[in-house]
Amino acid sequence: MTLMESMPAQPPDGSEELGSDRTGPRDRLLFATSSVSAGAFRCSIVDPRFRHPAPIRHHSVVFHRAALWIRQKGSPRRAADQHVVTIFNAGREYQRQPISPEGDRSDWFAVSPQQAFAIAREHDPLAPEGSPTAFRFEVTDSDPGLYLRQRRLFLGLERGTIDPLEAEESILLLVGEVVAHAAGASRRRAEEPGFAARARRDLVEAARAELGRTLTFATDLTEIARQLGTSPYHLSRVFRKVTGQTLNGYRLELRIRAAIERLADPEVDLAVLALELGFSSQGHFTAAFRTRFGMTPTAARVMFHGTGSMNHRPEELRALGARPCVAPGSERVAGT
Repeated sequence: MTLMESMPAQPPDGSEELGSDRTGPRDRLLFATSSVSAGAFRCSIVDPRFRHPAPIRHHSVVFHRAALWIRQKGSPRRAADQHVVTIFNAGREYQRQPISPEGDRSDWFAVSPQQAFAIAREHDPLAPEGSPTAFRFEVTDSDPGLYLRQRRLFLGLERGTIDPLEAEESILLLVGEVVAHAAGASRRRAEEPGFAARARRDLVEAARAELGRTLTFATDLTEIARQLGTSPYHLSRVFRKVTGQTLNGYRLELRIRAAIERLADPEVDLAVLALELGFSSQGHFTAAFRTRFGMTPTAARVMFHGTGSMNHRPEELRALGARPCVAPGSERVAGT
């Protein structure tokens, strides 16, 4: 298994290597076996290929580091931010549109076709037999525990501090957890009337995009609602009904997840980081972080700079919200 996205063979500027120009796409492979792979993809909005339709090479789940619009072929566009996991089937074409000026910054975890279908059978009772696609879902939300676990896994892979067997198992379990979450959310959505559900979804997607665009700004509810052409009350009510969170809580979550990426730098100043991300103070940042992740930013930074192993101590498992689970097909991971 190689890189994530099939891009045009020759960049427009004539450079020979994918991502060799400063603003061009860069797909960096961190880990690969016959069953799984993982990597990081970056593409600036000034690169013409940012908007170019491209197929995904592998069955994969993608965690976004910056907000953007994603439209998979044949489906409506969705706002993809740090709260969202995008799910792809191999060969599915998609297009991007900008929200954040950072463009496409995302980390991905992919599985082989055999493992993808095994995961679908395990977690999605409605997965059709004989379908050419493994996953019925295109997107799901990630809870704080899932987000923190995948971030720690990514950093361990990037630094080469995770045993290969542990890395392979962790990627399989991570993809399985994402698909299981998406299946559960799909069953809940199926109970809603079609037209009303679509209208609410469109409004929430627009609100997510606006929150991603103004992440570090002190934008008030009235201004967000004005930008979306609706009333503050209607926006608040619909957003909470669909996401289970208030707009303020969702923005706080996005800011905290942006902070997690920065905590990988041991030299980052927490007080400066808090202000840069829109928190009123370091104390506000610390309190919000502890509420969502059960630990302080300082403790999380120490954890990120440990061994990188996903074999957590009991207190870490509680903070990460870990649950025991079984890897689908794990008894045949090697050589499948």
